[in-house]
Amino acid sequence: MAKEIELKLALSQHHVEVLKQQPLFLSDKVSVLGNRPLKNIYFDTPDQLLSRHKVALRIRSKEGVFIQTLKTQGVSEGGLHQRNEWEWEVKAPELDFELLKQVEWPLGLDLTALEDAVEPIFATDFMRQLWLLEDLDADGNPLQVEMALDIGEVWYDDEASGGRRADPLCELELELRQGEPAALFEVALQLANQVPLQICDISKAERGYRLRNDEAALRPIAALELNPDETLEVAFARLVQHELMQWPRYLEAWQFSGDWQYIPRALESLRNMGAVYESFSDIIPYESSVQLDEQLTKVIRKMRDIDAWRRAGALMGDAGQAWCQSAQARAEPRMEVLLQTREPGVIALTVASQLVNAGWRKHWKEQHEARAQQPLGIA
Repeated sequence: MAKEIELKLALSQHHVEVLKQQPLFLSDKVSVLGNRPLKNIYFDTPDQLLSRHKVALRIRSKEGVFIQTLKTQGVSEGGLHQRNEWEWEVKAPELDFELLKQVEWPLGLDLTALEDAVEPIFATDFMRQLWLLEDLDADGNPLQVEMALDIGEVWYDDEASGGRRADPLCELELELRQGEPAALFEVALQLANQVPLQICDISKAERGYRLRNDEAALRPIAALELNPDETLEVAFARLVQHELMQWPRYLEAWQFSGDWQYIPRALESLRNMGAVYESFSDIIPYESSVQLDEQLTKVIRKMRDIDAWRRAGALMGDAGQAWCQSAQARAEPRMEVLLQTREPGVIALTVASQLVNAGWRKHWKEQHEARAQQPLGIA
């Protein structure tokens, strides 16, 4: 078993060549590891029992070698994924259940029953380009980051229509090989300040399940429950983290589905994040977030203006249906343009970086620290 720590970033294929020409990729601290085609077959039961238990089971074909992989439920904070992973080399693209018996499966899953029920459910085909970054982090400690650029698609054969359904892939994965997770955000921000990159909190497996379930464009996000015994600092971090789990996913869900309902939800989540920073200014000094505040205000204003047609249309009632359809059609390319700017990605990565290293503490004065340690319930 290994602990996988990675940061996944989505980008447009139009920006791939610009990304590869960034100074980081061309520096002597980065070695090119080459390209390789990767094919994965994902398995589940017809009723998707593994997916419901947050388990991913696949076989990967890589240069004539077959790798069976099992991933169990992990955690994702600010796009930083951590989950348990087991890998075995197998002789053919068929599951070896004897190897799977070595793993402690989540409660509620009977491996014996699964053996007769699992089947191929979707596949991924992509080309992976690999680089290895070997450097020192901000504290002078060794850092190794594998950078993988995946371009391809997730697909399955739809028996009902007789055709193939596919979702394009274009994402950069930064996997921590040595060092602290905070360093991943430093690398990501270095790139995101030059090339539009978006935190991507959706796995390749989730993309496949989403293809097979049209109504599942967005995985439900659990409601946040705060404890009155938590300190104000903890409450602030959890509130911001909760919003960071939402608005990037709403925007990605809109790009996948075209359903406009996700745009006002993303806008509301962005506003919530700004409200949390403003309301906790007694523990989050302005100096720690001045640039973030400017970028957040800019993106909220642009998204508000793009979404204005919906509010105007609501005032018109049924008489404005044709007008709304036309207005939405004009707003969609404006939304696409906004998502191809650098600001949304930089905002998400900056916030995630602050959460990982509690960056606001660098600007604390005595009164900030004292206030931060007060319990939420009596503050």
